[in-house]
Amino acid sequence: MQYQYVVSAHKPSSVLASVSGAFTMPQATDLIVAKGNRLEVHTLAAGTDKLQLVGSWALNGRIASVDFMHPADRLTGLVLVTSDKFQFAVLSWDATEQRLATESTGEFGEATGRPTTEAKLVAVDPLGRVAAVYAYQGIVHLLPMVSAQEPQSPWRTLLRATGSKRQRGIGSTGDGAAWPYAAYEPVAGGSARAKGKAAAYAERSSDIYAILTRYIHELKVLDLQFMHAGADELPAFAVLYEDANMQRQVRVYRLGESRGELQPVAAWASLSLEATAARLVPLPGNSVLVAGDEALAVVSAERPALAMSKRAAAPTAWAWIDADAHTRLLLADDAGGLSLVVLQRAEGAVQDLFVEHLGSTAVATSLAYLGGGCVYVGSHCGDQMLARLHTQPLAPDARAAMNRRALHALDGSDGSDGVLACPLGDADSHARQAPPSSFVELLELHENLAPLVDLSVVGSGDGRRGSYGGVVSCSGMRTTPSLRAVRNGIGLEQLAGVDVAGLLGLWSLTVAQGAPSDSAAMDVDSRLVLLVLSLIDRTLLLGWAESGTAQLDVGELALAGWRLDEPTLAAGLAGDGRHVVQVTSRAVVLIDSGAWAVRAAWTPADVGLAAISAAAVAGSQVAVAVDGCTVAYLEVREGTLACVARRELPSAVACIDVHAWQGAASHVAVGLWAANDVCLLALPDLAPACSALSLCMPQGALPAEPAPAAAAESAAPSLPRSVLMCTLGGTPYLLVGLGDGRLHHFALADEGGSMRVREHRAIALGSGPLGLTPFANGGELNVFAAGDHSAVLFAGAGGKLMYANVDELGITRMAPVAAAGLPAAMCLASERRLWLAQADPVQRLHVRSHALPPWAAPHRIAHSPAGAVYGVATIHSLDAGGSLTSTASDVAVWRRLALMDAAEPQANLLGDARAALAVCSPAEVARFSLLDCQTMDVLASVLLRPFEMPESLCVASLACLERPPPEAATASAGGAPEPAAAASRSSHNGGDPASAAPAALENAFVLGTSIVLPGEDDARRGRIIACTYDAVQQQMRIVGSFATVGAVYALVPFRGMLLAAVNARLLLLGWQRRAVGAGPAGAVRRVCDGVVCAEDPEFELVVLCSQQTQIAALSVSVSGDYVAVGDIMSSVSLFRYEELVVPSASRANASLADSEPALEPPASQLRRRLVPVSRDYSGVWTTAVAAVPSPLAQNLPRLFPEPVDAEVGFLLRQHATSYRQAFRDPAQERFVVADAHNNLIRMARAEDIVAAAAEDAGAAVDSERLYVEARWHLGDMVNVIRPGSLVMDIPDPEFPGLFRPVLVFGTLHGAIGVVASVEDGKLGRLLDRLQTNMALLLPTPGLWDYAQWRGFTSDQRNVPAFGFLDGDLIELFLDLPLETQQLVFSGGDGAEAEAEHRLKSEYWASYSRVEAEGDVAVFSQMAVSDIGQREDVSLDYVVRLVESLTRLH
Repeated sequence: MQYQYVVSAHKPSSVLASVSGAFTMPQATDLIVAKGNRLEVHTLAAGTDKLQLVGSWALNGRIASVDFMHPADRLTGLVLVTSDKFQFAVLSWDATEQRLATESTGEFGEATGRPTTEAKLVAVDPLGRVAAVYAYQGIVHLLPMVSAQEPQSPWRTLLRATGSKRQRGIGSTGDGAAWPYAAYEPVAGGSARAKGKAAAYAERSSDIYAILTRYIHELKVLDLQFMHAGADELPAFAVLYEDANMQRQVRVYRLGESRGELQPVAAWASLSLEATAARLVPLPGNSVLVAGDEALAVVSAERPALAMSKRAAAPTAWAWIDADAHTRLLLADDAGGLSLVVLQRAEGAVQDLFVEHLGSTAVATSLAYLGGGCVYVGSHCGDQMLARLHTQPLAPDARAAMNRRALHALDGSDGSDGVLACPLGDADSHARQAPPSSFVELLELHENLAPLVDLSVVGSGDGRRGSYGGVVSCSGMRTTPSLRAVRNGIGLEQLAGVDVAGLLGLWSLTVAQGAPSDSAAMDVDSRLVLLVLSLIDRTLLLGWAESGTAQLDVGELALAGWRLDEPTLAAGLAGDGRHVVQVTSRAVVLIDSGAWAVRAAWTPADVGLAAISAAAVAGSQVAVAVDGCTVAYLEVREGTLACVARRELPSAVACIDVHAWQGAASHVAVGLWAANDVCLLALPDLAPACSALSLCMPQGALPAEPAPAAAAESAAPSLPRSVLMCTLGGTPYLLVGLGDGRLHHFALADEGGSMRVREHRAIALGSGPLGLTPFANGGELNVFAAGDHSAVLFAGAGGKLMYANVDELGITRMAPVAAAGLPAAMCLASERRLWLAQADPVQRLHVRSHALPPWAAPHRIAHSPAGAVYGVATIHSLDAGGSLTSTASDVAVWRRLALMDAAEPQANLLGDARAALAVCSPAEVARFSLLDCQTMDVLASVLLRPFEMPESLCVASLACLERPPPEAATASAGGAPEPAAAASRSSHNGGDPASAAPAALENAFVLGTSIVLPGEDDARRGRIIACTYDAVQQQMRIVGSFATVGAVYALVPFRGMLLAAVNARLLLLGWQRRAVGAGPAGAVRRVCDGVVCAEDPEFELVVLCSQQTQIAALSVSVSGDYVAVGDIMSSVSLFRYEELVVPSASRANASLADSEPALEPPASQLRRRLVPVSRDYSGVWTTAVAAVPSPLAQNLPRLFPEPVDAEVGFLLRQHATSYRQAFRDPAQERFVVADAHNNLIRMARAEDIVAAAAEDAGAAVDSERLYVEARWHLGDMVNVIRPGSLVMDIPDPEFPGLFRPVLVFGTLHGAIGVVASVEDGKLGRLLDRLQTNMALLLPTPGLWDYAQWRGFTSDQRNVPAFGFLDGDLIELFLDLPLETQQLVFSGGDGAEAEAEHRLKSEYWASYSRVEAEGDVAVFSQMAVSDIGQREDVSLDYVVRLVESLTRLH
């Protein structure tokens, strides 16, 4: 079975909720942020005005809400978290273990309730006594908190009086299933508590006593908040709802004194509000603040309403500045505004209120006030912001500097004088428009890619620069739209360069000295930066003097003392900083850097040897290889060179390094040519420090099938080319780079002077020799591995060795440059060029933001690699006041476009748009722009027609098609030709003549649009526009357009033609010659600056064939001859492309009279058609579809290993041969489908499976059905799936070609994920076991069930997942301590684990059938198992396997 490995390259970044309070320690103000299924805890670092991450934890469920409660009997607060699958958890902070602790957990789902169409509403009593959840229409679930220290409180007495039983939750055992987590024991009522050793993990002071289900009359509830009440009063909550008459009202419910029933408060029964009321803010004194789009109102049952107008924008979030006094409130709106609401209170009631606009931010989904004037703004539409509020408006220059910040803010003043202590204005000073002054100072930004609407994978990994690791996404909306360039690896910004050929070595030295003889203009006290270049026959010195300016005056230097007439083997600065060491093949030279004179020299002839072949310099220590097999160790002592020791080795030395572990050189590492080993020699006597280290690839398990020839060749030993000793993350490493691009790293341990190898790993970084160089970046030591695919090694979390790709190919040498004006600078060399560059911070993923104008949301993007141009379609909101063009210029362009419509054949389809424009103006307009890939400058931009919106965009090369003759057209129109007169042709192997024809339209941007006029519910018209970019004339040329009867939701290039999904039809369009007599194309017309309409005079877009789909085709994907269409409500349909030869009458007669074989028919006599093949009949609301490439031929024997004897076999064992043979068919078509319920599904064309099963057993099966091979709940809606990869395609020598990243997807909440194919059945089964063991043995905060979290979810059913591997969970295995890894690997602790983790009677049967889809047998891991025993592998092998997976993203 082929598994799909899904992992997040960029985790969800949209903030769903955020709260603040004393969580980690008393009197602290912590920030708790929910992103996707992750919960982050931050604290405001003292004196830095920056958020410091305390920890991040993944929960088994997508977080729906987060609320903070602080019961009076606790020193620290609790966090109530709910999930989208109707689960809850109460979390606390374990200060001892420094992690989240689960206080209580459970479910509040209803079997018969109707879920709300809006988001779940959760409210918490201000005293922390109870929480209310509104997730079903007319049903409120109450979660009471009972304090163990208040046994006689009125609240506890009420709960005892209810008499209700604790409801079934995740801890219930009523269904016979045992509790899966060994460290916890289940408690009735849907909760769990710690037991035994884990008691300290969740020390409890309160518990969810019961889940009370209560009913209310209101069905459309907009907001729900608890009222302020005293400790001696029963809780009450207010409900903002909309009644049947579209009127919005407030009603208050109080828990009754008898059995806890909800009792409406009569005084609140008839309080009507404005039509846009959306938010409730509870106030002391039995009142609430109601926030609407245009006004605020304080509503109370005892007093008249007090109202105040505000900016016209819907409120989105609020937070108290003074939670005790309740006088100052922060209010955010959907226009990106942040306002201050000041309440003047007297006699326990609000007497007046004021509203002051503070400034603009991203549209906030949550606000959290952190004290000291600092506020956290969480957003779904833009970056998260940490800001400081000021009592005085910022100066204009300060505001400009704030707007220029990308990641962090400039240093501000202390928070003491930034606290808001008084109202910033009165009611008369309030205006609907934002004032020019801003009281908000940006302190810090945290990147957010949400909502990610579309993305383009830049390149496909073909080895060219920029062809891998690049994704550009359409992110953000409203006030903060942007394009985000996401790149895997480290970017290099070139500063200066020069052409140099024949470079053998490169070193950089920074010395303090006097002016060199050839540059009298240099300052005597300046530092000199030297670049030492070793060429084939000489040494070249380049350098510049540090003058304190950013300008570099690099020139060639001729310094005395240097041996410039021979190549240099090594160079370095001596430990005293006053001498330079140069090593050539003839001598080791010590040069005084002050006078540039030779102070000492050592030659091999001094000891009776010939020449030096390799050398290394580390401070005052020098190690050289002489005569191939002799190693000599030298030291710089008081201006002289002393040979300390020599040693003969059994083989010639290939590379050498000397290193100081603890401040003094302790070892010399030597790589040997013939032995393919590395020797580690101790200093000063060069005695062996350990046995020879073999460079053979470490083995942990035999492959399931014989390795292919390519893999066997890659496993052959290669010679070492570079060796380096360093300390990364506190661990000493010996790194060895080989000539075939592989890198070996040995983790060492010092045991009383001798070194022991703790770990040996190997990784393939490329196919060419590697050169290793240490350098410092951000205060941490890193290693640059230069090669054809360079990488940087660094220590990640927990000291784990990590790799980051370098965004530059073909680097042969690297030298770090220590210059005052060039932080993180390095000198790089390729085959023919030398350049200075600055490197990005060392991390796995880099995100660069390119801001767009406010209210110009990017909607579609495509990349043209030929012209290095991006095509971007944006939607601009005119009502918001921020647009790329003014209304006057819009109308002028629209009038010009209207005059052009008369020349179009389908102009009547657009006449209604011009008539509608005369009646009303659109609220949104759309633009299509071309951007430069490097600078993101706008090259050309065109405004679309009124009411026309972009729907799809692609880059296609369209081939010339000849118009068919009249007889062929008649035959095509008359239906299918007779079998004798027509022959079917397959284009699966590239036989399509259109694909062989010369392309007439290369790399054209094709834009699909929709036009919805006022009063229409859906699109009845649209356009397909083809345009190119002329780089010479610097203009966009619109070369063709085609009017459609519906919206063009998807466009995909297909064999020199174009597939278009238009409403419920699939069209195949071609670039075909115009008909004779149709009239010439219109003349070249200027549309606007940089854009001309120049229709092709000979060719036009025409429909070649079409096919009806289901309801609305939203996405299209192609695999060979097959086209998959994703429907909005009817899942996926599969079509096959066919070509039929329709010979003309004259040709048929000639064929009968001629004995020669018929020639290949011309393309003009082809009839093309799309034939329905199969479809999925389930009601899947599809959002994206992508084809999965077929497995590599070398991996086909690996897909189906023999099952373990002790496990459950195939249900259709008698058909196992046919079943396996069907899935080995390389032409099998598979597709990954994403749906609106946040699931991923893999479907397959089942014709071969059906035929094999029918032949063996005569089974009656449905031949028109797409079969489900895998399904899984991702937990986030996928908006786009594109073929491609984020990393270089470098085969791992241990797992060659078995893990192939094939797809990249983007989600609504800002995640970028990778889908990889695991083309080895045994490895997939092993990873499935590892995934299950980790899910069952390592509970996450909240103790939510992992199987329920990842189970397939829809409106009709909730079923288990199978066929997908959770990469985010599996890769956490590397972060576990060794003891925990061993626990997961072995499946528990023997008999105790078996008793505590048994889920069913056949618990240890590791695999069981979870679904039978026709004749497709599907398996999924159901329980823990001993991986080593079941799969015959070692723990070290599993670790190497998971490390290989981490390199997929």
